[in-house]
Amino acid sequence: MATPVVNITIPQGTDFSEVFTSTESDGSASNLAGFTGASKVKKHPGATSSQSFSVSITGSTGEVSIAMTAGKTVTLDPGRYYYDVVLTSGTGSVSRMVEGMAIVTAGITT
Repeated sequence: MATPVVNITIPQGTDFSEVFTSTESDGSASNLAGFTGASKVKKHPGATSSQSFSVSITGSTGEVSIAMTAGKTVTLDPGRYYYDVVLTSGTGSVSRMVEGMAIVTAGITT
């Protein structure tokens, strides 16, 4: 199955968060109990530098939230980036939950 593409906008110099919901083929929420997550934003997929999001998982509702503090978003130059969210099950199976572009908009008061 193809990884869903969801583009996000990160206002530079502000606290940022986004919530994604994992669902099964019948539309019910996925049970993500025991899963861990990781998420990064990079200028391009092969870039060596990145900024990490914090990842929180609510197992019973299938919700995965990513967040970045204002102290981190202020270090991102305005422009287009790429990000993804990767989940690892309790048995070690790794899957990409979502991916897309992250547009960082310039802050005036930063």
